[in-house]
Amino acid sequence: MRTSYKIIARLISLAVVIQAAVIAWSMFEAISFLQRGIMPEGPPFAAMLHGNIGMCVVPVLAIALVAVALLAHAGLKWALLTLLAVALQIALAFVAFNASWVGMLHGINAFAVLALAEVAAHAIEHAEAKVRVRRPMAHPAT
Repeated sequence: MRTSYKIIARLISLAVVIQAAVIAWSMFEAISFLQRGIMPEGPPFAAMLHGNIGMCVVPVLAIALVAVALLAHAGLKWALLTLLAVALQIALAFVAFNASWVGMLHGINAFAVLALAEVAAHAIEHAEAKVRVRRPMAHPAT
């Protein structure tokens, strides 16, 4: 389970890096079109890809990280913080469509998602190997 947790956390980090690359591609493509006098009819393909990864892939990975943390009895704090940062990231994206300056917060929060996922992966490697579970003892009948 701990290996699964680490892999999912690293996949979240990878998805954030891919999203940064894709949104940069999208912006440079849009700038290139505008410089040539071409007005795109809709969002560039890369922008749609960025949105799909952010709305579908990353949230599913974050939820899976929490589920695996519950099964592994380790890393729950970091998994929940990562999930919270992902939820905030999605909220910031929706708000940014009406207040574009919020897009800066969306970009900054991407670093928080990346950092939390990496800390989660690191923490699980150094978590206690055995989790002691206190079980209620049965008392003899009197």
